[in-house]
Amino acid sequence: CKDNDGVITFEQVTGGYGPYLYSINNGQTFLSKLDFTKISPGTYDLWIQDANGCEFHKTLNVPKAPDPAVDLVPQLSIDLGDSLQLEAVLPPGYPLALIDTVIWTPLIGLTFESNSIPDLLTPTAKPFKPTEYKVTVISGDGCEASDRVLIRVDNEPHIYIPNAFSPWDEDGENDVVYIFADNNQVRLIKSFQIFDRWGEQVFIQQNFLPNDPANGWNGRLRGKLLIPAVFVYYAEIELIDGRTLLYKGDITIVK
Repeated sequence: CKDNDGVITFEQVTGGYGPYLYSINNGQTFLSKLDFTKISPGTYDLWIQDANGCEFHKTLNVPKAPDPAVDLVPQLSIDLGDSLQLEAVLPPGYPLALIDTVIWTPLIGLTFESNSIPDLLTPTAKPFKPTEYKVTVISGDGCEASDRVLIRVDNEPHIYIPNAFSPWDEDGENDVVYIFADNNQVRLIKSFQIFDRWGEQVFIQQNFLPNDPANGWNGRLRGKLLIPAVFVYYAEIELIDGRTLLYKGDITIVK
């Protein structure tokens, strides 16, 4: 993006007698300095002149530095609680060493393995709601390129509460009713309450995680196994995105 930030440096001179003078304009002007800055792309006639006036000539081509570019997949989709790795792709053959800075906005939902350029180009994204991320890469000479990706999030949680169980057969299967859920989506089950048809509370459990039979109801009240009947449950569940959902339904004890 900048055409006058090149440098020509005379690093080592052998032969002849010093001190030496240097020219990059076909011998029109000789200077004692070794570094010539603000060089634009093109072909230069370099001359070296020693103390006796002897001269050496060489042609040098200064190529244009490649401008940075970056590419992201335009759109991705995940379920609530899932994560994926983003990849900001540079052009084929573009020297990674030319990239000085990588900036992502917003940063919420992004994690990076380290602050190295390769890791900054490939963060892990775990947004809780649809989010558009923008990446900007900046080269050492200040040239920029950017792109965007939209991550859509299906925020419908995967939660299942059985509607029947059979504690009477004591076969070790389906003897307890408890809440099944994706652990990546649920932060906490605040309460799980069960009532009989007269409104008496027969079970309550609070502040626990899903998928554990120890946090379920075995069909007993005060140590006594209740007869087959239909019960009503209420479950208050907090998700990782901060929402709290209320689930209610029927549970039947069957023989």
